[in-house]
Amino acid sequence: MKKILLLFFTIISLALSAQTTHNLGWANDGSSDNQQITIEVGDTIIWTWGAGTHNLRATSGTESFDSGFFTGAGNTFTYTFNQVGSTDYVCDPHAGNMNGTVTVTSTAGISENNLLSFEMYPNPVSDVLNIQLPTGTEKAEVSVFDYTGRLVSSKTISSNDTSIDVQKISKGIYMIRVATNTKIGVQRFIKK
Repeated sequence: MKKILLLFFTIISLALSAQTTHNLGWANDGSSDNQQITIEVGDTIIWTWGAGTHNLRATSGTESFDSGFFTGAGNTFTYTFNQVGSTDYVCDPHAGNMNGTVTVTSTAGISENNLLSFEMYPNPVSDVLNIQLPTGTEKAEVSVFDYTGRLVSSKTISSNDTSIDVQKISKGIYMIRVATNTKIGVQRFIKK
């Protein structure tokens, strides 16, 4: 029974984590200095340009990309990450203010030791969903996905702040993924 549950959670976790789109700004105003993001294999990042002329180029790591130069606010560069590992990137003219690292992880091969057991209430929920982390867990990244696997919201919670505001999402069935540095768990909830 444990192996069946593990397989079920692994499949759901993989389905939910694949092809999430993350949006980042890319501007020479200090907001793009030392950008750090951790994503799953198959996820996409869309960088949106601020004012000025910028490029976005990988400088080292597992992935290789180069946007070329764009001028003007609102231009975008999109890249899908397909390899586990880290990739550093910069804007060549503004390397001191525009740089970062993408870290790509994979949920494939989740062992039973890495399965996070958590409680949530109330379910069904209308406004605030509470997550009860296991004893000794200080913080976790919570992601809410709709039935198509689209990321609806995400938040880092801690032992002092375990509530997720779901008031603005539509009625329906959602999956919630709770991940720590070493464990991951997935459950379903109903928004009424």
